Amino acid sequence: MIRQVIRGATLRRDAYLRAVIGTNGTADAVLIVGAVYLALSFTISTRGVADVLGHGRFLLNGAFAWLAVSGIVYLVARYGLHGEGSFQGVLAMSALAHPPLLLLIAAQAGTAVPLRFVAHPTLLMLEAWRFDALTAGLVILADLWFVVILAAGTRVAMSLSLDKAVMSAGAAYGAWWVVGSIFRF
Repeated sequence: MIRQVIRGATLRRDAYLRAVIGTNGTADAVLIVGAVYLALSFTISTRGVADVLGHGRFLLNGAFAWLAVSGIVYLVARYGLHGEGSFQGVLAMSALAHPPLLLLIAAQAGTAVPLRFVAHPTLLMLEAWRFDALTAGLVILADLWFVVILAAGTRVAMSLSLDKAVMSAGAAYGAWWVVGSIFRF
């Protein structure tokens, strides 16, 4: 599974294909997303280590974001751009977009301003102006890498051309920004 995550992060088509058609693609996806948000929760969250409810809420927010972004990608790709594929395939593939968010751990190390999460780490770009140049650069890099992997995977999972896959991933990311901006807390 670690090899598949690395191959997905380097935009290798076979990683997305294995996630989409593999018999345990969704189970692997749950483990990948869970591990990423667990690592983020205990390293860059502003919660104390003993705040079990806060960490649990952070993990649930990560799971909800994964499901929501996957759903938006699927709806746009399937019904807006006439792609062919299944929601389970998109769900499994989209998990490979989350490991680059671990760059935020390095971003936290370089700043005195704690990175705080509103609902999903990709929404940190809304607050990039508060950070120094290196931290803002890492936040933007993590977000862009997230969207690029999402687009590459959507291309495979929904049998779309590159431009349609980019539109689908961009629309999902934009919609997630709107939802996250409305429900900031």
